[in-house]
Amino acid sequence: MTTSVPAEPTTPSTPFDPLNPLHQQEAAERLAEARRRCPVSHPRAGISVVAAERDVREALNCPAFFSNHGNFTLDDSVAPPSAAITRMDPPDHTALRARLRKWFAPAKLRKQEPRIREITERIAAGLPESGTADLYALFFNRIPAQVVFALLGLPEESWYEVQGWTDRVSADLVPNGFRGPDFEALFGFLTGEVERRRAAGPTGDDVIDGLVHAEPGEQEFTTREAAGHMLQLVFAGTDTTRSLATNLTYELLRDPGLWERVRENRALLPMALEESLRHDPPLRFVIRTAKDGAELSGSPIPSGNKVLLSLQSAGADEQVWGPEAQEFSLDRETLPAHLSLGYGIHTCLGAPLARLEVRVMLEALLDRYPGMRLAEDYVWEKTPGDILHRPHRLDVVLG
Repeated sequence: MTTSVPAEPTTPSTPFDPLNPLHQQEAAERLAEARRRCPVSHPRAGISVVAAERDVREALNCPAFFSNHGNFTLDDSVAPPSAAITRMDPPDHTALRARLRKWFAPAKLRKQEPRIREITERIAAGLPESGTADLYALFFNRIPAQVVFALLGLPEESWYEVQGWTDRVSADLVPNGFRGPDFEALFGFLTGEVERRRAAGPTGDDVIDGLVHAEPGEQEFTTREAAGHMLQLVFAGTDTTRSLATNLTYELLRDPGLWERVRENRALLPMALEESLRHDPPLRFVIRTAKDGAELSGSPIPSGNKVLLSLQSAGADEQVWGPEAQEFSLDRETLPAHLSLGYGIHTCLGAPLARLEVRVMLEALLDRYPGMRLAEDYVWEKTPGDILHRPHRLDVVLG
C-alpha cells in the first residue's frame, strides 16, 4: 500500500488504524477486536476500515457504492501511470476483462501446465541437493515471474532483467510509488515492446498481441495504456502467487506432520492451498472509494472515503469459520468460498493460474525433498510493506 500519512492521530477508540505502524504489527489481534466491537470503523478523516466477512463480501460485490478507483493506495498521487483493471469500474472494467479473458479463461490457463512444469523443473534442478537454502529467493520468487512473462509474450532473453526491475520496484513501492529509475527502466522496456509488436503486425499468439492489436469492436489502446495493462499483469501475476506458495509451504513445514500428510496423500494439496489462502491471504486488504449512499450493516460511510476491506480479517472471522478460525487445518469439514482472491466482478482473473502454479511447485518440492523441514534457527519475519502477507525469506533444510 502506498500512503501519505495524515497529520491527525489515530482516534483513541479505534481498534485498527491502517496508518498506525503499531496497529499493523498487531493486525490480527486488533482486527479481531474490530470484528467484535466495531466491524465498520473510521479511524481517521477520509478512511474507513471494514473487518467483518459479511461486510467485506458485500462491498466487493457492490461497485455501485464502492468504486474500484484508487484501489491499493490511500494516496492517489502515487498511482500507476495509466488505468489498470484493478482500479477500474464498469463499463471500462467489463470491456477489458472480457478482452483479457481470451487468455485467462480457466480452460485456456490449464493448457499452460506443460510450460509451468518445464519452468519449475528447470529452476528446481538448480537447487542444492541438501543443506540450508532460502526457498523464497531460490524458487518461489523466480517461477511465477517466468510463467507470467511467458504468458504475456515477453522475449525470453529479457526475463532476467525484467524480473530485476519488477522486484526492485515492488520492494520500493511503499516509499516511492510508481517512480524512480527502476520503474522508468521497466516501463520504458514495456512501452518499447508495445511499439515493436505494433509495428510487427498481429499474430494472435499472446496477451501482448491482444493488447496491441484490437479486434473489431475493441478499444484501440495507446502505447502508454497497453504498457500500463502489461505492468499490472506483471505485478498481479507474481507477488500474489509467490506469497501463496511461500505461506503454504511455511504452514506445512511448521507442523511436520502436515508436510508428511500431503506428501503421502497429494489429494490433500488443493485443500491445503485453499486453507492457506483463507488463513494467510497474500494481499491483506484491498481498497475501495465510497460513493453517495454507501453503507454497510447499517453504518453510513461518507462519500469519498477510502474504504479498506480487510481480506485478512474476513478470512479469520469466527462467525464464518468457527471458533478455530485462527488455526491452519487440513480437516475442516466445510470450506466456504473465501475472499482472498476477490469476489464478484473483481474476482482475480489469474486465480486458476496461481492455483496451478502453486500445485506444480509444491509437487516438485514434495518429490525432490520429502524430508524437507524448517531451518532450526528460522524466525518468521514479514516482508516489508503493509499489503503483502508473506515472510521475507523461507529458510529450510533440504532433504
